[in-house]
Amino acid sequence: MADPHDPRVPATSVLFGYGPMLPLVVGGAGAWLLPWPWPLWAVQATILWGALILVFIAGVRRGFGMGNPGASTAAEIATMLVYFLLALVAIAVPRLSLSLSLLALGFALVALLDRRAAMSGDAPAHFARLRPPQMLVGIVGLAAALARTLT
Repeated sequence: MADPHDPRVPATSVLFGYGPMLPLVVGGAGAWLLPWPWPLWAVQATILWGALILVFIAGVRRGFGMGNPGASTAAEIATMLVYFLLALVAIAVPRLSLSLSLLALGFALVALLDRRAAMSGDAPAHFARLRPPQMLVGIVGLAAALARTLT
């Protein structure tokens, strides 16, 4: 088991951190490059995948709080709820551009809040280095899909 106080990013976190961001980039590219009606489906798949990732990250944060007695339970629950609710609303709203915007906001919050939590002991220490660039990859894919919905 990885030491939650070790700031080095484990190889598994690189693989399972950046790997799930790739479908968002592919979806964003597909929204621009595929023939009709595939761009619409690429955008919808990007929304669904982005929401699933955000819900998963919410669970990771809550799980760390449950498993680490030094973590702030209140902070973990609040953060988990923000991530989860953004994902839920992104799936529920009928406007694709609003869904993508909410997910991009959620990913930006993950980059900021998980980094801050890592520095205070409320998340694994390596999240301070992992989350900002990891979430940026996802935001790029979401932004590409968003730009397509606005054209």
